[in-house]
Amino acid sequence: MTGISGGGGTSYAPQLLSHQTGVSYTPSTANTWANMGTSVTVPRNGIVKIILMGHISSSSYSASFQFTLKRGTTTYVVQDEDKVTSFNSSSQTSSTFISLSRYSYGISSLVLELPLLANDVLQLQGTVSSAGNTVYADDLVVILQ
Repeated sequence: MTGISGGGGTSYAPQLLSHQTGVSYTPSTANTWANMGTSVTVPRNGIVKIILMGHISSSSYSASFQFTLKRGTTTYVVQDEDKVTSFNSSSQTSSTFISLSRYSYGISSLVLELPLLANDVLQLQGTVSSAGNTVYADDLVVILQ
């Protein structure tokens, strides 16, 4: 696969930053966000493509995914635009700025792209509307384009 040529002879080929499978979270308290899997540090400026497939253990409850984006000393929350008043709205350190989806029972998938800077750190988080139920991130792929 050939890279895309940026000015000055620089070539940018897609780079796999992370591939995580079988990650899960079971909250002891409903609607509590927690980190899932390992964080991903972006090595250079570029567009990051995130592909996430996940599901929840019971169709009676809902689960949500979001990412935190740490840039320097500031942490941003990356989640659904229509969930600005989400479960953790009081703890957000910035405005919501990208779209993410709610998941129901069965497999769901999400693809999103973010323009990021070198040394930005992404962390997947999950929550479930009922304690004791599990949200699964079956497959998480992060590619730097």
